[in-house]
Amino acid sequence: LSIDRKAGDSTCIISYPANYCTTTREFTRAHEEFLVLHGMIEINSIKYGQHSYAFLPAGYPRKSVISTKGAVLLTTFSALPRVEIGMPDRGLLDESLLIEKIDTLKLEWDPTLVDPQLSPGVQIKPLRTDPYTGETSFLYSSAAHRIPPQGRKPRWTHPMVEEIYVIDGEYVFSDVGIMVPGAYVWWRENIYHGPSGSIAGFNL
Repeated sequence: LSIDRKAGDSTCIISYPANYCTTTREFTRAHEEFLVLHGMIEINSIKYGQHSYAFLPAGYPRKSVISTKGAVLLTTFSALPRVEIGMPDRGLLDESLLIEKIDTLKLEWDPTLVDPQLSPGVQIKPLRTDPYTGETSFLYSSAAHRIPPQGRKPRWTHPMVEEIYVIDGEYVFSDVGIMVPGAYVWWRENIYHGPSGSIAGFNL
């Protein structure tokens, strides 16, 4: 979906076929963050079903990866994810970053975490905040019929890159168009976007 050609960090959709299985001990030097969109995958005997989330830091050892019926994951890598066989170097894995699994279906939506300018009808499920950079990942949901009065609403920007992937529903940006399930956008910092709204509601 996006890639930094120099640094190698990327956001992508990864499809694991049915009967996928590897028991080779391996690791990468990239942080891997994923949300299961469809199916189920098992990493180190931990089962990740639909909308399960994980953040596996660089050096996280994979002893086995199995997907009996296949799985589709929305995945980000912090660097080029070259697979290396064996155990990682001592000190490579930063366990303070590790989130082995969150079953997001069991989380409650929290409307108090939303910017007050955007809050009516919007809720968040926080997943991760990086302790070093402050980068955040979260699910973001809106009820139906959340549209600007008479189609007017301020445009806005952020001092950081923003990525959005539509899981369910419909999100409309005046400068992007209609975003339906599977739609993706990446905005550089300090780039204005919007106004936006949704008649159907959405889960991002």
